[in-house]
Amino acid sequence: MSKKTTSAFLLPMMLASTLYSHADIEFKRPLQLYKEQNVQVGAEYSYFDLDLDFLDYASKLEGRSTPERNEAIRLDLHLPLAERITLDYQRSDNEGLISRTAQPFKTLTKGFDHQLDATYWLFRSNNYSIFLHAGLKYAKQDPVKLDCYDYSGLVVIGGTCEEADFQLLDGDKYLRTREFEYFPVMETDANTLGFKVGATLTNQFLGISTYQYLGFEQTEVNVRLRSALLDITDPFLLQVEFQGLRFGDVLDTISEELPQDEPWLDRTFTLEAGAKRQISSTFFVTGSLTHYMISRDSYILGEQETEYNNNTALNLAIWFEPSDTFSVYLRGETSTNNVLGFEPIAYNRKSSKYFKHPFGQLSLGFTIKIP
Repeated sequence: MSKKTTSAFLLPMMLASTLYSHADIEFKRPLQLYKEQNVQVGAEYSYFDLDLDFLDYASKLEGRSTPERNEAIRLDLHLPLAERITLDYQRSDNEGLISRTAQPFKTLTKGFDHQLDATYWLFRSNNYSIFLHAGLKYAKQDPVKLDCYDYSGLVVIGGTCEEADFQLLDGDKYLRTREFEYFPVMETDANTLGFKVGATLTNQFLGISTYQYLGFEQTEVNVRLRSALLDITDPFLLQVEFQGLRFGDVLDTISEELPQDEPWLDRTFTLEAGAKRQISSTFFVTGSLTHYMISRDSYILGEQETEYNNNTALNLAIWFEPSDTFSVYLRGETSTNNVLGFEPIAYNRKSSKYFKHPFGQLSLGFTIKIP
């Protein structure tokens, strides 16, 4: 029997749609470089659903999975430690809902990350300033259980769903409790740990506050997969046929569709330029253009994978500052190649096809300055 190729296995979509957004503290950092060093706290809420899919992202995706909704809440703290040193911390919580036209029909994914950045004021004059940055980031996708999986519309394996054609009984539990419990197709989670360094040059151009940033980030990506079904080695079970498909061939094809289970390194060089323009006593606008160049180490390309290594992102925001201590903003963010360069946890050899498309979202946030 010739092997069939599954149409967009769910796991890559889960990883690609769960943790998305340019970090809130990175977005605000250039503004803080111009200000007096005060303690600041802030929050931001980001949202995406199909009604806000102005770039028609979902319709361009190949396969049976569609990102229905994605939202994130971020809390941040800007803390001056000394005259030339500041510390920024951010906690983000993310949630994404994915739908499919076959099992599993709905999957909810959650994740979080912690980011800690330090900034050193190296030089400052009336014309320009130089700041150095270093930081750490840890991100994690919460465990997700896939109960059942529809393979090519021909056979459903798993799990406890009624339409399952093949189920694997948890024999140990049955012997203990005499209860029938079937193993899910798979349980998975992912995490990343990385560091970054960079430098910012701030200056004035035609009365507009501008900045340029150069940075480097290295991240280790770990994806963990657990599946009693995919670990089956019994020759009799692997030879079982259903609907003309040999069970062993189905498992082999699904295994080939999964991300690698060995860690790899994601390295990103970042070039960014941005500006701030005051338009009234209480309103101002900010904008930035960022380009990411990515390379990977110990990364195993899929058999027919196209690797993506560049992304360009545009950030635009309008700010309302009714007082010296409070400001609120609305920002839009769009990129040419999904979240490439933003979130290394989202990219793997089977989710990479989603990174050929542009993506965007809206965010609403505020900042409070503590004198």
